[in-house]
Amino acid sequence: MKLRITLLTTLLIMSACLAMGQIKIATESGDLNITFKARTHFDAGVYGGDLGKSNDHATNVVRMNDTRIGFIANFGEAWSSKVEVKFTGSSTTFTDLYFGYKASDKSSLQLGNFWMPFGYETLGPAYRFIQNSSIDKAVDGISRKMGLAYNYNSDPLKITIGIFSDGNVNNISTNQGYNIAAKVIARPILNDKQVLHFGVAPLFTHTPNTATFNTYSLTQSNSMVLMGKSFTGDEQYSIFRAEAEAIFISGKLYAECRYQHAHINTPGDENSEVGGFYVQGGFLLIGDQQNYSKANGYATNVSAKNLELCARFGHAAYDQGKDWQTTENDITIGLNYGINKYLLARLNYTHGQAHAKNEIIDKGLENHNYNAVEARLQFVF
Repeated sequence: MKLRITLLTTLLIMSACLAMGQIKIATESGDLNITFKARTHFDAGVYGGDLGKSNDHATNVVRMNDTRIGFIANFGEAWSSKVEVKFTGSSTTFTDLYFGYKASDKSSLQLGNFWMPFGYETLGPAYRFIQNSSIDKAVDGISRKMGLAYNYNSDPLKITIGIFSDGNVNNISTNQGYNIAAKVIARPILNDKQVLHFGVAPLFTHTPNTATFNTYSLTQSNSMVLMGKSFTGDEQYSIFRAEAEAIFISGKLYAECRYQHAHINTPGDENSEVGGFYVQGGFLLIGDQQNYSKANGYATNVSAKNLELCARFGHAAYDQGKDWQTTENDITIGLNYGINKYLLARLNYTHGQAHAKNEIIDKGLENHNYNAVEARLQFVF
């Protein structure tokens, strides 16, 4: 508890230093540079709709969420590392904990605990919206893993390939399984004004650990999962995931679509399929240029003093034979405003509908509607 209070106090002190810019430490020779990082979310939300038998009233939540402290260290021109700690409730865990080696201007290696190259959550803190889409909640559900990855990055092409355990630095067991992941991004257009980006990513998982596939989860109201299922057993099972994406940016306009699919091979049970897509976009009401990160391969948040109107439609579907077939659609409309370099304000309204073709035994829900109005002040430096 004392450690937690000390670290949170450190975060507040670091926040007070914003006027002086980002906190950095460097040796006189310049062969060691350390940049401190921190982030937290101040969230408020109102949730309602037909919330089913166990949740039949609206929920209101105000909280601080996803508080993190860390640093990035560069050792000369080739070596680097990142350490980041996350505070959630009464627990303290590592998120990123890895070393990097830059072999050339275009090639690098990464070793440690970090994101595999798959899914929506790898794209940054609540990418464009406060909540993730239904399909990403369903198919992704992937935390950071311990592994080794190779990265190649040029203007027209970005390639990442790696092998990972199915455990992470906070959850080490003697029977972990493994993941093999890759992602290829082609960028036929990449300049200061326009981006055209296409990406594909396969991911194979062989594991004895529990895998959970959930549709929309309202994380501010204590992770209220509307539809979902866990897969586990005495035998190891395998999951093959795949995704395809496209991003287009031209001045004020940003558009993105992503398709995801997962096939779960469960010994002694029916195999399962989970799939779907989302389409999202944004237009700057104030500001002239949407942002894109070549290093990470995704569209980034709006710049300071820019105001963006954004919208997203998502669809997810489950099929595990006659006992488990559900679909869910959700639509979100939002505003993003960059207050300054370190503060971003978000406002979202989400409406969703979930339908079960057969009765879902555990949840007792056949048809379900939900609504959410959420606001976030996102602090990152």
